[in-house]
Amino acid sequence: MGTFTWITGGSTRHTRSIPRAGGWLTAGAVTAALALLGGAFPASASTSTWSVVHSPNRRAGGNDLDAVSCVAVNACMAVGHRLNSTGSAVTLAETWNGTQWSLVPSPNKGRGGNDLVAVSCAAADACEAVGFTQGGPGGTLAESWNGARWSVVPAPSPGSTGSALYGVSCVSADACTAVGAFSNTVNGLSTLAESWDGTRWSVVPSPSPVAGGAFSGVSCTAAAACMAVGFSGSENGVHATLAESWDGTRWTVVPTPSPGTNGNFLNGVSCVSASACTAAGNAFHTSGPTTGLVESWDGTRWSVVPSRSPGVGYTEVNGVSCASKDACAIVGYYNTKATPAKTFVETWDGSGWSVVAAPNPGITDHTLNGVSCVSADACTAAGYFYSQHNYRTLIEYGPAAP
Repeated sequence: MGTFTWITGGSTRHTRSIPRAGGWLTAGAVTAALALLGGAFPASASTSTWSVVHSPNRRAGGNDLDAVSCVAVNACMAVGHRLNSTGSAVTLAETWNGTQWSLVPSPNKGRGGNDLVAVSCAAADACEAVGFTQGGPGGTLAESWNGARWSVVPAPSPGSTGSALYGVSCVSADACTAVGAFSNTVNGLSTLAESWDGTRWSVVPSPSPVAGGAFSGVSCTAAAACMAVGFSGSENGVHATLAESWDGTRWTVVPTPSPGTNGNFLNGVSCVSASACTAAGNAFHTSGPTTGLVESWDGTRWSVVPSRSPGVGYTEVNGVSCASKDACAIVGYYNTKATPAKTFVETWDGSGWSVVAAPNPGITDHTLNGVSCVSADACTAAGYFYSQHNYRTLIEYGPAAP
């Protein structure tokens, strides 16, 4: 596969700057054609701060954590990829026991690159991770954790020119939903939804916009209650947000606002009930900086919720997690015209979003890709930073409510 990008307003943007095998990017980074798939903080910034938690790295090549899922303050799993000694991408997994993060062996599929870009744990000994493989057209990747080891699980790859899974949500060990995108030569980019019954993954039909579209995240509160988000294509080159809901029988498109005049993307979603979801991503503007985009679902409609973007440069929102309706966190990175990427954390207290100071332990390119909150006081975010001539894993911990 080629470079994973998505096209916005006639220009190509990369969601992350980390060098990867073949130059590809993940976690919601998709192409419209599927080669497929710091400024000062605002005065209102919270005084609550997050802290770095040491996480290990494999010696060879760069290391990047794309996602994290926690079922308790002492039980988390983070996944991603690293570059091995030959420059190929291979899966990366780490587990948290309340005291330390430890590397866990994870298998790879085929001879091409492998990346796990999303993970969801129903219990400490029951996790599903998804992503994609390189080589040929590229295909989906799914792995299961039983508390002792990771195992590759076959997952359908319906696209003749590429398939990938970018989000997963499990409500139990035998009930998970994964989403992403696939591409065919004739039809272009289409949404992809798959269901796990504890034994196998199977494709569940989902509507795709006429101009194409992709899912980048999903959140389920029950086996028959899920919300998936992403973006839809547009013939005029300006992408719009996309959301679809699952009622146990079928996926249905739900209208979503698209305030950005030059493109809109929802990169993640977190639901605490069927009538309470928060989605986050980015809005691109014809003039002015790229900003974060936060939207709220009340069971009837999606609406934009005002949020803050630090500095005057680019703000990328990669992940969101809510412990309750009054305690959410979004993570990503931001930069200005004169500074490299810095970590970005913003928290919700039920009435407004506040930027929170987050550490930047490396030299440059600090990014938080995913976050998981088990309570208002306990969120874990995962990503990477650049230091000592390589990319290293980054784990940070802090509260969801200021």
